Amino acid sequence: MSTNLELFKAIVERGFSRGDVTVADDVCAETLVEHQYLTKTDLPGLQILKGQIADARQSIEDLTLTIEASVETDDTVWARCRATGVDPRSDKTVAIDVMDVCRFADGKLVEHWGVPDRFALLHQAGALAPPRK
Repeated sequence: MSTNLELFKAIVERGFSRGDVTVADDVCAETLVEHQYLTKTDLPGLQILKGQIADARQSIEDLTLTIEASVETDDTVWARCRATGVDPRSDKTVAIDVMDVCRFADGKLVEHWGVPDRFALLHQAGALAPPRK
């Protein structure tokens, strides 16, 4: 049996970094409570996770998501990840932080909070004005 951290690593490595949406079939519960802003939530859990993977890989080309720090408690994984790739609208290289909290039950992802640094993404892509000096 996999630990919750191993399940989270599979989502990050197979799903987000390699684009393998079938990881959802292995690690996601049929019912997933999703708290990430702008994520479609009126779908079965597997489809929510598959959609998040597809949307992320469309938003950042050549996406690589790397776990930089994580903590595993009884049923929850807390992680800080680094997303790198290319913004397809500006063709600029981008690197942003992503905070994830994932709750698991019976070896399946059942609840998720995600906070990608969208301001950093917009700034690096040139969609936000640079900060004043």
